[in-house]
Amino acid sequence: MRRFALFGAAAALFVVPLAAQAQDDGRFCSGVSFSDEPDLVIGRIKADAGKVHFRKNGGRKSPCPSAAPQCQDKAFLVPGDLVVLGAKKGEFVCVEHDNGKGSRGGWLPSVALEPAPLENDPAAWIGAWKRVEADITIEQTKNGLKASGEATYGSLDRERVERGAVNLGSFSGPLALKDGQGRIVDEDSVSGCNLKLARAGDFLFVRDNNVCGGMNVSFSGRYGRAKN
Repeated sequence: MRRFALFGAAAALFVVPLAAQAQDDGRFCSGVSFSDEPDLVIGRIKADAGKVHFRKNGGRKSPCPSAAPQCQDKAFLVPGDLVVLGAKKGEFVCVEHDNGKGSRGGWLPSVALEPAPLENDPAAWIGAWKRVEADITIEQTKNGLKASGEATYGSLDRERVERGAVNLGSFSGPLALKDGQGRIVDEDSVSGCNLKLARAGDFLFVRDNNVCGGMNVSFSGRYGRAKN
């Protein structure tokens, strides 16, 4: 089933100068960051929503996001798909969806979304989690849950690897868990690395504050169980 693709020119659509973003009156959505919400809020496409198309970003000459036909994007989600929820604009909410191969941000109608059930049982968090260029391990200790992670930027680029230009990042610290939400403060970080986590469906969702490693290194994203 076709959902969306983020390759070539399509990916470039999400790189917008800050000045342009400042002029959009809050109608530009490129994803959900660490600072957008107090918690990492996970939503789910409702069972009766059918195919739900993303709505295009607004601008100086665009009324989007709106229900107008010209604001409908080709990309869509289906019932059960999980998204990270961000800022609201009228009847729409800025979300970020990850299909395991790539992620995209965009507007979805609030009426098509519902809160996703979250896992608060520590046993559901424990284990090894993985996404492209990042790994997180959560374990039970005598003092509670503890998490550690390692991430890279450029490890899939042969040229960067050959010239030793792969950037690294890591963290380690207690995982505070409450109502399906997790918080980690890296106990060894001098830069103040912090992470927000949530467990929903089969996945671990993560956002960091962009100071958990070298340039462009990030732990943010959707993680699945690591295969043995």
